[in-house]
Amino acid sequence: MNQEEWQLLKEKTSNLRQLNEKAYENYKEFSVGDKEADFFGHVKPFADDVKIQLEAWTPMVLKWLEYEKPSYLHPQQIDQLVENFEILSVTCFQKDTKNKKLMERYKSIEYTLSLVVQS
Repeated sequence: MNQEEWQLLKEKTSNLRQLNEKAYENYKEFSVGDKEADFFGHVKPFADDVKIQLEAWTPMVLKWLEYEKPSYLHPQQIDQLVENFEILSVTCFQKDTKNKKLMERYKSIEYTLSLVVQS
């Protein structure tokens, strides 16, 4: 993986971290707060953005994992991150979302993304 690819991966990872923060903000605004999320106005655009970002990021990070072979990060963790993020991108808008479960997903995503950036 060359320097340009590494910079692009870091950039995309940073974008995902921002989306993770936005998901937490959405949770505070719509799940905890009194506002109702409009499906086509809030939920779908956000979930679609997360999915598009993940689809662009996943092959890059898997290539990086294969190239760098970090002992602390594995492809299974990337698969789990993708699954957690896709769930989080929708549940952050739902009133019945439990705080503990949401926070576990949010922190897990943040931790895995931080491992990529720290390398």
